[in-house]
Amino acid sequence: MNTRLLLSFASLSVALRLLAAEPPGDEGQPLAARITEITVYADRAQVVRQAPAQLAPGTSRHAFVKLPGWIDEGSVRVTLSPASAGKILDVQVRRTFLAKPTDEEFIKAEIAVRDLADQIATLDDEKGVLDAQTKHVDAIRMFSLDKFPKDVAAREVKPQEYGAAVEFIAESLRKNAAARRELEKKRRELQPELQARQRRVEDLRQRSQLEQRTVVVTVQAAAAATGTLTLSSMLPGATWEPVHELRASNGATNLALTSYATITQSTGEDWNGVALALSTQRSTETMKIPELHGLLLGGSRAAVRALKRIDTFKDANRNWIEQNGYFFNAANPSTPLQVLYSDNQKLMLSNSAITGRAFELLQQRGTSAHFAAVGVQTIRADGSPVRTPIGAVELAAKRNIVAAPELSLNATHTADITHTGKQPLLPGKVALYIDGAFLGLTEVDFVASGESFDVFLGVADQIKLSRVVDPKRSELYRSGTRTRMKVAYVLTVENLADKPATVQLTDRVPVSEVEEIRISSVKTTPEVKADTKGLLRWNAALGPKQSKEHRIEYTIEYPTDLPTRADPKKPNAAPGSSLHFESDLKLQIRSLEETLKK
Repeated sequence: MNTRLLLSFASLSVALRLLAAEPPGDEGQPLAARITEITVYADRAQVVRQAPAQLAPGTSRHAFVKLPGWIDEGSVRVTLSPASAGKILDVQVRRTFLAKPTDEEFIKAEIAVRDLADQIATLDDEKGVLDAQTKHVDAIRMFSLDKFPKDVAAREVKPQEYGAAVEFIAESLRKNAAARRELEKKRRELQPELQARQRRVEDLRQRSQLEQRTVVVTVQAAAAATGTLTLSSMLPGATWEPVHELRASNGATNLALTSYATITQSTGEDWNGVALALSTQRSTETMKIPELHGLLLGGSRAAVRALKRIDTFKDANRNWIEQNGYFFNAANPSTPLQVLYSDNQKLMLSNSAITGRAFELLQQRGTSAHFAAVGVQTIRADGSPVRTPIGAVELAAKRNIVAAPELSLNATHTADITHTGKQPLLPGKVALYIDGAFLGLTEVDFVASGESFDVFLGVADQIKLSRVVDPKRSELYRSGTRTRMKVAYVLTVENLADKPATVQLTDRVPVSEVEEIRISSVKTTPEVKADTKGLLRWNAALGPKQSKEHRIEYTIEYPTDLPTRADPKKPNAAPGSSLHFESDLKLQIRSLEETLKK
């Protein structure tokens, strides 16, 4: 018998010990609770449940039952309203299980598997007997084939005598083949039933180990009253990310900006018709007023050691990772749904990590944001993303055309916007729509109310750009260990449209941070002063069908071997040394040298 087909008594005893671990005693009157509010964070959700409670005079117990087995026990909070209805004396979180199979259920399921396995083993034994009979008949056949020539030579052999031997062998083989087919047929009929019984045993085993939680609330009331018990707790298995839509019309000075939250959750419970809120705050972070302590240097006073807080959410998250998939599969036996859930959960974990890092940057800035979703929401626990609006605002925008010909020969439309909405704009993707047509995706960083930001609005097709080296005013001269390179660029901007246009141009000249590289003779037409990073910015006003030419010139003097030097292997090369050059600078010099050699 294949012992892997059976549920071991060891597994049975473990399951029964788990069941015995449940705390005995009265768990109180079960409450008809429903989820009313949800706040989603980057890696969890705060779930608020409410239930009416009939309070008897004196002390009574009430229980929030069948809660997910991965609630954060350290986050459990219970309130009673109205306050005059009574007083909460105690709140306990108890472990329960999704199912409670009795000893008899386990034994019945195990016996059912064993009985069927025994029947299949009997068929296997019978097949072994047939195999032995077949070998014996085959031995008789071989013996007859060997004996027949000898008998013919020694005596007269009658046909009936030989025919009887042949008939015996043929009949024996025929009966064995028929018996084999019958055995195989019975085995095929038993196998599906065996698999079904094995699944039943496995289901009982898993369900007996899937944890749930019960929160028992002890209330003291002076008189009979009706109150509402509210339970809030944190759960892993939920995340959200901000996304935005920006809609504009050609020529319009106002833009419509709508913000959304894309929410995914696999907490084990559907959220049906809840008041939904989204938060960028780290739910475990303690909020404090900034306080600066004295800076004591060389003192002998012992440092005060802070008490280490216990993070109960780690235990909740571990339970969720270990059990949530089994929990979903137990409630949804459909294989396609299980595959969909598994894929959604992987995506959710990835998005949660990305969102968590983005929200941490907001915390470093000292900013947190809280958003209420519009209307009531329903979000299933299968991990499918749901998008809900969290805000909309109409913003005034200044339209610009910007270009950086060194980087791209495409000019782009942009909008310079001051955020006048009441709630901040969170970092995320922005879907652009111009005159109702989808233009593409861009991104924005965090923008507080009152801050300004720029948004990409598409390519300015009516602007033609070029940026080329002027060979007549460029040269490369080497003298010993030093090289002098004079570079002159010609930038051409042409307006192909029938109306005037102004293009904000950006270019750059090198800035040396080391003595062995010298930059000199910087000239621009029109004259523009570079900033400390060497960036040049100016406006080119163009009439209809007009073209303008701009020039940038400079001279670089540097060691001749600079472009071929090996990059430093040590990342901590001293700033200001020749080893501190960025590799892209060398590539640019090589590129310029090749251009000037042509």
